[in-house]
Amino acid sequence: MDLSKYLPTPEMQAEFEEFKKLKTPEEKEAFKKARKARFDAKTEEEKAQYLQNSEEGLKATIDRAEEVLLIAQLGDLAGALSLSYIAKKYFNRSKEWLYQRLNGYKVNGKPAQFTPEERKKLADALLDISNQAKNFALSIN
Repeated sequence: MDLSKYLPTPEMQAEFEEFKKLKTPEEKEAFKKARKARFDAKTEEEKAQYLQNSEEGLKATIDRAEEVLLIAQLGDLAGALSLSYIAKKYFNRSKEWLYQRLNGYKVNGKPAQFTPEERKKLADALLDISNQAKNFALSIN
């Protein structure tokens, strides 16, 4: 798995690889102290850049976690809905396009994901479908 989106610098990637090898709480504590010392030795400009890179990585991590949660939350509902219909009617796209985003499949080497606008559009589509289903249910009751 390519982690460069979540760990945007070689330094962060190396620290992560080093951290993964640690086994004991003492090793982890020593790692934290060494990492803090490296950070404290940076210039103010380097610290600011490191923090900006960290924020970018955290944002990417949060975005991916939200995508995974969306898929998990859909659960059995995905089987009850026609994702092909939703893709075509609400996005004017193919069902493959929607599946790529729901499952985070790689497209052009990067995991596909929804933009904030597309997430809103999906939410609106699901609300529209639920209202249609509710109205139909009430009409046959």
